Amino acid sequence: MRNVMRKKSIILLSMISTLLALVIACIVLIRFYPYTSNFPAFPRITRTQAGAEGDPVNLVLVGTKEQILHSFQKAGWLIPDPITSQTSEKIAVASLAHRSYPTAPASNLYVFGRVQNLAFERPTNDVQNRGHIRLWQTGMLLGGQLVWVGQASYDRGIELSGTNHLPTHHIAPTVDLERNTVGTDLEKTGLVKNEEYAAFTPPIFSARKGGGDYYESDGDVLVINYTTAPIPLYQQAWMIYDLKNGVFSFYDTLFTAPLLALAFGMLGLSAIVVELWLASRWLLKKRGPRGRMTPICSPGYRKNVCSLLYSLYIIV
Repeated sequence: MRNVMRKKSIILLSMISTLLALVIACIVLIRFYPYTSNFPAFPRITRTQAGAEGDPVNLVLVGTKEQILHSFQKAGWLIPDPITSQTSEKIAVASLAHRSYPTAPASNLYVFGRVQNLAFERPTNDVQNRGHIRLWQTGMLLGGQLVWVGQASYDRGIELSGTNHLPTHHIAPTVDLERNTVGTDLEKTGLVKNEEYAAFTPPIFSARKGGGDYYESDGDVLVINYTTAPIPLYQQAWMIYDLKNGVFSFYDTLFTAPLLALAFGMLGLSAIVVELWLASRWLLKKRGPRGRMTPICSPGYRKNVCSLLYSLYIIV
């Protein structure tokens, strides 16, 4: 009975290890696939005033300032207060008390060497948690309309900077989810003519901004068009597009569900242990009968490695 249960466990964990290998292969494929980038002249990341890397650029909007303001207002997004000593004190107090401050100021980020032209936020009942978007005019026209680049992220913490004592933010790692939320909210207003995802950078499985926050992204920008003029975009192969979406949907789920991430990590660790055990068992069987130290433990091998392999074999 014990042998049967052992064999079933081995089969199950072997299947898990095979699945993990397939996941890794998919990650390698979508990471190194030769994507054709859209908007190659646009910056890929924002900067802080000191020049450190900020949040990634993940939105492109085509339309007038008035169209953008109207749509965000209709979608329920608010314009942040300017950063002053009074608003900095107010956000500090609200942050410590975990209270709402619907128009709390947003820290400045830079693209094209200048601060954002527009900013909006989607408040919650705790000022430390809120949606954010910053927009910059590019100076480029499409269909006779202005093109803007944007950065959308979700704040999950606020502190006062140790250098200038102004509010700064910590972001959730799943920046794609906030990008998608912006698109969904604006689409509901009926003011947007078209929305489409486009390859912008290679997929980012782990990156770190200047403030120390980690983030991940599928590398796409969401192109939001307020005009009827078509925007020419390079389309990805459907298989790569669907595969990338599937992998990053799973990746986002792991970041937003810690228990699931822990369970997945434990399964992965178990699979690695089983593979090591199977390899050691095969190696010991290949070298000699059970219970006997064989040529694997000859002077050419390190004694501690031999003892480890032999112990694994005897224990299991």
